[in-house]
Amino acid sequence: MRATLSAFIAGLTLAGMVSLARAEDSEILQQPDPAAILDIAKGFGSARMDKDDNGDPMISGRVEGVKYVIYFYGCENHENCQSLQFSTGYTDPLTAEQANAWNSKYRWVKAYSGDGSNFKMDVSFAGGITRANLEEQFSNWDSMAGNIKDFLNDK
Repeated sequence: MRATLSAFIAGLTLAGMVSLARAEDSEILQQPDPAAILDIAKGFGSARMDKDDNGDPMISGRVEGVKYVIYFYGCENHENCQSLQFSTGYTDPLTAEQANAWNSKYRWVKAYSGDGSNFKMDVSFAGGITRANLEEQFSNWDSMAGNIKDFLNDK
């Protein structure tokens, strides 16, 4: 009886912890808060807050040895932004064929041909996202950084 009661109490404790974890992540972020984005970015590598040419927030960082920038879009007076974009670029251009080869292989980060090789990943806050989802976007970017380096070295 005592073992059954102990198991029951342990089960309730675990259920409570799961509920608490879900409650902590139940806050829906309606827009990207630059300070919160910077905090998450620092968990994946070096990062610092900056401003883009328009005066909107911008984060510069490095993951897996790859420099990147996070641009904030849809801002009103440099605040209340609606989305963000991870971006990394290189001076060696990609051809359309090379960009298409990347894009047919990888889902989250898209390559663009042009004056330089550009890899971008957009994150929309339309309808809101949780912090856990936002951290997953950083995880996606982090995991793709090595693939970008390998792709550029092999082209």
